[in-house]
Amino acid sequence: MRLAFWFVAPVLLFAGGPVLSADKPNVVYIMVDDVGWGDLSVHGGGVRTPAVDKLFSRGVELTNFMGWCVCSPTRAMLLTGRHPIRVGTGPKTGGELDPDETTIAEGFKANGYRTGVFGKWHNGGNPDTPEYRAAFAEAFEGLPNKKPSPGRGANAHGFDEAWVYYGGGGDYFTRRTVQDRGPVSWWHNREFRPADEGYTDDLVTQHAVDFIRANKDRPFFCYVPFHLAHGPLQAKKEDLAAIDPTAAAKLPTASGKTTDENKHVHAAMLHAMDKNVALLVAELEKQGLSENTILVFTSDNGAMEAGSSLPLRGHKHTIYDGGVRLPTAVCWPKGGLAGGKKWGGLCGALDMFPTLMAMTGSTMPKTRPLDGKDVWPALRDGKTSPVDSYYWIWGDEDALRTDQWKLHRFFNRYELYDIRNDEAEAKNVAEANPEVVKALGAKMDAWADSLGAALGHRPAPARYHSAAAPEGDVLAVTVTVTDKAKRKDRLAVLVANWGGWQEATDWIEFDIAFPPETPKVRPYVSPLDGNGVKKPFSPMFKPGSGVDQFGREQSAGPGVRDGKVTWEHRIVGVAGDAPGRRLHRRNPRNVYRLSRQPPHPTRRRQDDALVDERQGHPHRQVHTERIVQRPQGLDPRRQGRGQVTSSWGGDR
Repeated sequence: MRLAFWFVAPVLLFAGGPVLSADKPNVVYIMVDDVGWGDLSVHGGGVRTPAVDKLFSRGVELTNFMGWCVCSPTRAMLLTGRHPIRVGTGPKTGGELDPDETTIAEGFKANGYRTGVFGKWHNGGNPDTPEYRAAFAEAFEGLPNKKPSPGRGANAHGFDEAWVYYGGGGDYFTRRTVQDRGPVSWWHNREFRPADEGYTDDLVTQHAVDFIRANKDRPFFCYVPFHLAHGPLQAKKEDLAAIDPTAAAKLPTASGKTTDENKHVHAAMLHAMDKNVALLVAELEKQGLSENTILVFTSDNGAMEAGSSLPLRGHKHTIYDGGVRLPTAVCWPKGGLAGGKKWGGLCGALDMFPTLMAMTGSTMPKTRPLDGKDVWPALRDGKTSPVDSYYWIWGDEDALRTDQWKLHRFFNRYELYDIRNDEAEAKNVAEANPEVVKALGAKMDAWADSLGAALGHRPAPARYHSAAAPEGDVLAVTVTVTDKAKRKDRLAVLVANWGGWQEATDWIEFDIAFPPETPKVRPYVSPLDGNGVKKPFSPMFKPGSGVDQFGREQSAGPGVRDGKVTWEHRIVGVAGDAPGRRLHRRNPRNVYRLSRQPPHPTRRRQDDALVDERQGHPHRQVHTERIVQRPQGLDPRRQGRGQVTSSWGGDR
């Protein structure tokens, strides 16, 4: 296999900040977690959220504010002003934010602001300290091969003060991770604090309040990424008592499987979230800071299973607007953002870095090229947004949103919605608007090309194509299937195995050959998805994904396209399943090395498998060739090379 990697040398320069003025506004950025459009009573939600509603009525609502459909990418968009695919934190959760990315915290700090973050980080792992390593080893005592994935910590990204946890879904009362089986994740800067007691968001709020109080006489940037209302569904007794369980049972949810009990708990969590927002606002008022503080309220993605994004279509884990259009308001009385007005300009988390720099009169630091735009003049004057489009990749589709249209692109179909007249994305008008589909499709191609995204549901760009060039040793594996095999059975043969890191810009490349007598439906190569425990192993390349450069689904078992040749080279994108610990990418001088050891039966990792869909064939023989490292100095996208052959014995 040949795997494509790009390595960009980091460049980071800072411009000196201007002389501070006593009128510099503070910034408090509240990002709640998994709270959908319809979870708030200001949007008709069934749980009263008076403190949040007051922000919408006092400030300006941004009615077309976009994020991602899961946690990490939206946070990276805010922090860097760059598309999450560029910074290795999308489309799914995970990834470690590169310290050479200039962050909004570093920008404010360079302008003399005190910076703090309080809550859920989710843009990197826990810092590597002896105390945390010991806690990790104790939690996973029965899994001695399991190792922590250390991160740099929030302080490395420009935050002076940090009270954070580093993953997602930790216990609200203990901060233990992995469904209460993993170690605690709770830190004050680089001090590991597993013994702290209290409900997570109460601790977050108290430390944020302390930060505001301590810095009331100087400008500050206070980022508060709450845990609420992310799972696990856990609420305090007093919050549960404040919610009528009978009324909660009638609430709409994103999942029809949500129990009445879970509806009650989720409603209590929304109530707790609103109370904590009220405490932050009250502290600003107490310190006389509310008039000249830019207060942003938003979410990281659409509603989780027990919540609601209505009337929008979709929810968390979808890129319909219910997953990516976020309830957002900005209050800044001194700056004119007041009075309960609405602004419908297209914007989102990507744009907050340059916009908040402009709003505070701060000097924008030197950064890598931004995707975000400064929307402050348009927001201030009620004009058209300078943002042209937002672009997402998720699973087996990508999507693009403009101020009028939303186009979803799948392997074999398009969905087009007139967002201005159909915010619920209910009527697909793709067939009636072919020119719009074509124009938006070109924009999507430009986005994907700019990002270097390895789309798995689209053919790879022509510049990546190359001829087959098999080389290396051959490992022969013989598999015999008896007459007891059933038509529904599937045979998978492991031919490669790795445990490195996979990003959305990575491609899987391989050469494959079939003898002339191979039946019509052929085996195919696919990475394996799942962990063999909670999620059974299955091919990652399913119908609608795993599309090679010729536009063929690997799951369909395509043969060699040119009947005159034996070998064929294929390249398939894996963006839809990134980021993850799968492909080796740590060392740019040795970007891919395949282990020659057989996969250990107890290890849970993604492997490459040759999958046969021709059920019941009695005798089979598979030959595979291991990857061979090519000489250095070649195109870095071409550093690994290998091939897969298959010879099928039939009844011979």
